[in-house]
Amino acid sequence: MKKSQLLIIVTLLALLLAINQFFTGDSLFRSYFGGLPWYGWAGITVFLLLIGIVFALRDARQERRLLEEPVEEHIDSNAQRIQLSKELLEKFDPDGPDYPHPVIITDRCIGCHACVDACPHDVLAMVDNLATPVARDQCAEDTSCQVECPVNPKACIVVNTTKIIKPRPVPTRDERFMTNVPGCYIIGDVSGTPLIKNAANEGADVIKYIAEEMRNGAPEPKAEYDVAIIGIGPAGLSAAVLARLHNLRYIGIEQDKVLATIVAYPKNKYLFFKPDAMEARGGIRVAGAGEQRERILESWLGTMMSNGVVINEEESCKVVKRAPDGDYFTVQTEKEKTREHFTYQARRVVLALGNRGTPMRLGVPGEEIKITRNGNLEDKVIYKLSNPEEFKRRKIVVVGGGNSAVEAAVDLVARRNGDRIEFLPPEEINDVTLVVRTDFKNDVKFGNKQQIYHCIDEGKVKVYFGMSIKEIRGGEVVLMNARTEEEKEKIANDYILALIGGARPTKFLESIGITIPTN
Repeated sequence: MKKSQLLIIVTLLALLLAINQFFTGDSLFRSYFGGLPWYGWAGITVFLLLIGIVFALRDARQERRLLEEPVEEHIDSNAQRIQLSKELLEKFDPDGPDYPHPVIITDRCIGCHACVDACPHDVLAMVDNLATPVARDQCAEDTSCQVECPVNPKACIVVNTTKIIKPRPVPTRDERFMTNVPGCYIIGDVSGTPLIKNAANEGADVIKYIAEEMRNGAPEPKAEYDVAIIGIGPAGLSAAVLARLHNLRYIGIEQDKVLATIVAYPKNKYLFFKPDAMEARGGIRVAGAGEQRERILESWLGTMMSNGVVINEEESCKVVKRAPDGDYFTVQTEKEKTREHFTYQARRVVLALGNRGTPMRLGVPGEEIKITRNGNLEDKVIYKLSNPEEFKRRKIVVVGGGNSAVEAAVDLVARRNGDRIEFLPPEEINDVTLVVRTDFKNDVKFGNKQQIYHCIDEGKVKVYFGMSIKEIRGGEVVLMNARTEEEKEKIANDYILALIGGARPTKFLESIGITIPTN
């Protein structure tokens, strides 16, 4: 029974009881049927008709709205297999079962671990640096492995499923890295594939595509540059070096310093060149398993200088617009220090932005407090840790539950020696407290978890789970329960290291017209 029908019945009963109660003392009305005269029954009938019409109109309106909504798309049992040609099925899934399971197109797989990490049932594993289905019978049709596969076309496809495969919430681009805005390309972290070797390769590949187009296409007299490269990390620097080698007219724009992300890593940090199975073909050297931060910077900056690559540093890109009067883009920038504005016209634009832009702030009272250190006025809250050795015997609160926060907490109390750590001597070690709003993030590397728990077990790092900062004061920090906001504790403190991520450049990309699907 519907709620509306139940409401009508209850209302009718209440009305009958009220009328009968009103007329029960009058003998004249005792002779009427049900204790009511004809006009009483007529009034109730009209009332019920009106109520029925109201509810009928409401139900009709709801049903009409449902009919006007788009019908949910359904996929037949073999639609996902149809995405793979007969040749691909025979090559990569020759004995595949009829039930849902992932198929890996190894010719496309870059060994990024994304599908393996996404699968909640351990159906996939890395074998010889490639994703491989090792337990197809355990597949529960989760489909997150296909969703998280970053390559285009997909290397991981779930076949025999009737589920709709949702798109990744990353900018749309084709196999040549071009977005839905013709002439505008996206490479590197912002594309959703945060791997150094892959980023360097994409930087080289996109310039080869653009150089080929410039050779075969008609010239554009209104454009002073062939390509504008925005963001000079591993992907952008690789692109800039290749643009110089291909004799393209280029402009490189970086809002910070060249390779600022690498520079911001702790000293002596070892960076892995993943994926292992991918051949390095970028404009910068990414050979081998990896390298230490200092050697990477020396090598890559040396490559940049030896090739005569010039980059506009500390110049942020504000606007990218496709010109209405030709085949080129207008790029508007601003110098960070002088606030001077510049405008460039470029045939093509390569966006090699980081996946996180401006660091996220804590948003608590006292975040702007300044302190004096070595005779200089500094911020009490800092948002990156470039050199842990600058801090000795300090009381430091690290905020965050991701890889950056965990690594920073470890680096402030220990030195790394490969996969092992050695605790600092008493005259150098810091008093470190790690504040985590909930728990460690799912993407925290296993090695990082081992090291931080080792520090916690040895009493070198204190950790507060389910806590956040309520207020920052000159010499202390007030902690509160992250859920109830109840004040819990006050901690003596010299510095706060806020490593809680950064704002994604979504609005900037959308302002250009780039489509970002919602998942």
